[in-house]
Amino acid sequence: MERVLSRDVISVELDNDGRSVPQWEAVLSRHVGKVPPELRDQERTMCVPACPGPFRARLECGALGDAVLYKIRSTPNRFSRSLRNPASATIPSPILLVVELNGSHRFRQPRSSYSLQPGDWCLLDTLLPLDYWTHTESSELLAVTLPRPSTPEQKELLERGVGRRLAGNVGTARVLQKTLTEIFDQIGNIAPFSGSGLLHAITTMTWDALREQAAAPLTALDGDPRLALLKAHIDARIAAPSLSVETIAKECGLSVRSVHRAFARDPAGSVSRYIWNLRVRRCADALRDTDQRPPCIAQICRAWGFTSASHFSRVFREHFGLSPRAYRNRQ
Repeated sequence: MERVLSRDVISVELDNDGRSVPQWEAVLSRHVGKVPPELRDQERTMCVPACPGPFRARLECGALGDAVLYKIRSTPNRFSRSLRNPASATIPSPILLVVELNGSHRFRQPRSSYSLQPGDWCLLDTLLPLDYWTHTESSELLAVTLPRPSTPEQKELLERGVGRRLAGNVGTARVLQKTLTEIFDQIGNIAPFSGSGLLHAITTMTWDALREQAAAPLTALDGDPRLALLKAHIDARIAAPSLSVETIAKECGLSVRSVHRAFARDPAGSVSRYIWNLRVRRCADALRDTDQRPPCIAQICRAWGFTSASHFSRVFREHFGLSPRAYRNRQ
């Protein structure tokens, strides 16, 4: 039988005593940074929970050629990473392409500090010190490690692109985000020999998206605070079956037309599609969770706002190319 790429799922849940969480630091170093244990002393990491209650974090990751494609969700915290001696470090130091899927994160590297809202993206240089803050439990990142640029033009683009919040709703950046999301969702169906080609395509699109946004007027990179507000509201109420364009508009103090207009240039294409995509991703997370598997798939779809099992199955199949049952069995 033809082998396909696999996805690792690692969860950490601990009592929060106000101190750092070395278990989560080790997970990120090992699975995202690919740092061998014998070289861990070259990096300094720290994760500190930012709210009372248990600390919970979840990492899903898979290999894509020589890169790592991963998704992170956690309770609010601050994470810091730096290298003890960047000039002589021998551990892998790729560029990170990060896309904000839900909620909000704040990032800080030397000479820059900015927040990402859903649809925003950024580039992080792992040779430089990094701090980031996870603001809410619904915050979710999708990211991939990219090879360091090799040409002078790409190096200049990186210098201009690192430390900036970039818009993901226009041009090649929008195509890039859709491609990353599709690859992550389909990673269980992708043969290993396809990984390098997909990574090359992502890398090429990343530099093209940077070229476009470097040449764009600043107003094109400002993002839409109204859209960010709407997405935060949807993320918080995504499990409610009554969630609709009308209820969203009413609860956010906007007209229905304004809600539709805010989503017109979003990668999802429409507010309804954004809702269904988010619900399907939440259901897929539950189907992959082998530690706490619910008794039946019908419970999962109801828990995330679907009122019809047949509708859920149809939307899920459109998104993943498999039925929910086949998807769970494949995990």
